[in-house]
Amino acid sequence: MRRSVPAALAVLLAVAATAGCGAQTSKADAKASATPPVPATSGPAAPVKAPPLSEEEARGVVKDLTAKVEADNFDAEYWKGVTKGPLLEQQLAVVETGKKYGTERPSSPSGPPQKTDPAVHVWSTGKDDGSDRWILGAHEVEGRTVGEAKGETVLRWSLFHQQRTGAPWLAAFIARAPKATALPGVAVGPDGRAVTGGDVAGLAADPANVCGQYGDYLHTDTGAGGVKWSQDVTEVKTDSAAGLKAMRKDLGKGGKLDVAVDITRAPHGPVWRTTDGGALVACTAVSKVYTELGPGRATTFSSSGWAGTTGIPWASYTQRIMGLTVLKVPAGASGEVSVAAESNLPYSFEGTKSTG
Repeated sequence: MRRSVPAALAVLLAVAATAGCGAQTSKADAKASATPPVPATSGPAAPVKAPPLSEEEARGVVKDLTAKVEADNFDAEYWKGVTKGPLLEQQLAVVETGKKYGTERPSSPSGPPQKTDPAVHVWSTGKDDGSDRWILGAHEVEGRTVGEAKGETVLRWSLFHQQRTGAPWLAAFIARAPKATALPGVAVGPDGRAVTGGDVAGLAADPANVCGQYGDYLHTDTGAGGVKWSQDVTEVKTDSAAGLKAMRKDLGKGGKLDVAVDITRAPHGPVWRTTDGGALVACTAVSKVYTELGPGRATTFSSSGWAGTTGIPWASYTQRIMGLTVLKVPAGASGEVSVAAESNLPYSFEGTKSTG
């Protein structure tokens, strides 16, 4: 999971003590009092709230799983024990591509990544009984975009999930912040847990719908969908349209370029509330780009997000890329929805080799 394609306490039960009920009797009631009283019964034991994850525990989860997610591993069972949700789906697709075309990659620059900031920032939440626990982590890592020789320091936002206390933690989502200093700014409640959900009526967009609206706006002609998008988002839409137009022009007559997007309309994980009253929402979509060079033509990749696909003349190919985006939904109906963090990861590749 190293490369981006350009463009995340057993439950304690309190034992309720039973209290005996004494009864005063008069001499006149001696006969009645001779009958043993019926013991009072207590209700079911009330569960004690599971303590929130400590910052030290959460940082340990983030550091451990981040190292495992960085592995260049093509074993499906390995990824089933490390990831879930969008990341598992994405990595299993990469594994399948590796089965088709091999697992060799072009040589990359040598030398260990530079550790510029060992700090790991974490926010965690979960239900009172210790189930459905999540961690939002933010930390600097060495990043490298496909085709670029030089690495760079990036701030990665990651989601980790634990189904219940005692179950394994799994990495579920990765997104890259636009700046290495852009921390999430999540609100924290009195109990130390991150604030999630709550009243969303006053937000600029409904978190339950904004992922679908974002995908529609970028990839279809449905328009803004009632959402006020930031200038950065509108520029991405404009640049994407211009890029596709240029690619079709370069292909010329006989060539073909088709684009489709599978939008996951429901957000992934909790709605994280921010200190300014807004919300952070994790969204995913898979883009499919089919390219056909035309009669007698082929293209060869010098670098690619998929192992085993470089140095081969392709007559046509389909690239699928998973986009993982964290949207910032501000408080106030007139606010602009923007991208807080985003990554585009290789998903799958299918190609037809040139025979010419």
